[in-house]
Amino acid sequence: MNECRRGFGWLSLLTFFLLWAGLVRSISAFWSSNPQYAYGWTVPALALFLLWECWNTRPSAAPPQRRGAATFTIALLAACLLPVRLLIEATPDWRFAQWSFALSVTGISLCAIYLAGGTPWLRHFAFPVVFVLVAVPWPVKIEQGIIQNFSAWVATLTVNGLNLCSIPAIQEGNLIRLGTGLVGIEEACSGLRSFQATVMAALFLGQLWMFSFRSRLVLLGSGVVFAFFCNVGRALLLAYVAEHDGLKAVDKWHDPAGFTILGITFVGLLVLALLLRPKLGRALAPAEAEGPRSLPVALVATLAAWIVLVAAGTEIWYRSAAPANGAWWRIGWPEKQTGYAEIPLSRSTRSIGFDTGRQARWREDDGSFWTVFHFRWMPGAGTTRIEARWHNPDICLVAAGFQRIAEYEPLVIRKGDIELVFRTYRFDAQGQINYVFFCIWEDRKDPGAAPEVPEGWNPASRWRAVLQRKRHLGQQTLEVAIAGMTDENAARAAFERRITTLIEPDSILPEETPVEAKTTAR
Repeated sequence: MNECRRGFGWLSLLTFFLLWAGLVRSISAFWSSNPQYAYGWTVPALALFLLWECWNTRPSAAPPQRRGAATFTIALLAACLLPVRLLIEATPDWRFAQWSFALSVTGISLCAIYLAGGTPWLRHFAFPVVFVLVAVPWPVKIEQGIIQNFSAWVATLTVNGLNLCSIPAIQEGNLIRLGTGLVGIEEACSGLRSFQATVMAALFLGQLWMFSFRSRLVLLGSGVVFAFFCNVGRALLLAYVAEHDGLKAVDKWHDPAGFTILGITFVGLLVLALLLRPKLGRALAPAEAEGPRSLPVALVATLAAWIVLVAAGTEIWYRSAAPANGAWWRIGWPEKQTGYAEIPLSRSTRSIGFDTGRQARWREDDGSFWTVFHFRWMPGAGTTRIEARWHNPDICLVAAGFQRIAEYEPLVIRKGDIELVFRTYRFDAQGQINYVFFCIWEDRKDPGAAPEVPEGWNPASRWRAVLQRKRHLGQQTLEVAIAGMTDENAARAAFERRITTLIEPDSILPEETPVEAKTTAR
């Protein structure tokens, strides 16, 4: 009898380990590809530590009053795992799918805790379970709203601080113009990174020391404010270095300044937490506390079988797809064009994680100025789609202080077997009009299908990617910004004429890609 009970206990642990391992595997793609979510790697360990602490202080288990409702909820959320896993494999960049997966896993776990220990256990163990949600990528609109405001505030305070120090500085969106050139607020991503990491640390410390709700709010709010002003200090330091030692010196100070500011933020948060820490110690679980009730054998066995079936079925579905096909292409850079100049790949650009890339600007014969960015990700990696879609005009240009004025009808460009769909925008900055054309291309499409408009950014196209069994495909992005033209139709016509002369068929690895443009940053 004891052996059967022990075996069932191990089966239960294995079932929930597989469930959570699938979630960590899914969202860790963001942790690897996006530096602002790198803190996510610490979250599972911290959650396990909190769970262990909660186990040592657990109350006595109580019979669940709504066993049927909890069992039904587990079944419903488990059923959602199959479509969600299929979606994530094809479109890992879709944050709605990632949140659906995370909420399903946490919901199943909370219901299982309720069945094992009733309402007392649900209240006691809820925080460590839902704590993992701080590492799930935030919805884009919320994230971009914070980025834009954070960037503008940091840039404004930095410019004011530099002027008070008798260093002439002018704010241009989220850029700072100094006598030596333009200094960015690191696309605001570093600021948001410290903001998110501070939120995570404040929530962890508040739970670890069992703060009251009011004390947790004070800790959280103070940590965010402290992180903001630390980033202002970091921006001031880098701007000062750029003014006195030149823009190249900023790269030397970038990482030390970032790590130092992040360390100061965490130390300040820890000091505040120690001041707010309750004087009472944590009581251990009483020796006579009633242990967990056994979960229904049929429920655990069915859930385990379903988790394995979902994982196996997803792999079979995508592995049975036909080999990828597509016409690879490259840009024939007009190196003899008037004013042609390569744009060095900055540290933040290299962090995108592309395999090959190149940037350049030049002046066209009609007097317009063209700035072109072309990046390529090789097939096979699970993070390629996330990396390719994360850096687009709606994110990067807006974060740099450009104002999005309009988005126009997509433009389809065809040259031989190559078929590209460009989103078209107008962005204004410092009184200058910029018409921007942006394309994301994958190395496989449904034969004979019409071009996908817009490219993979709506639910219908994401389900289409599932049906076409797209996964881990090669990606290319091309962004063209045209300045010096004031008419949208004229800009579109000029782009359509010129881009067809620049696009050329290509093998997978172009020989002309500069060696320094290659990066393995992941």
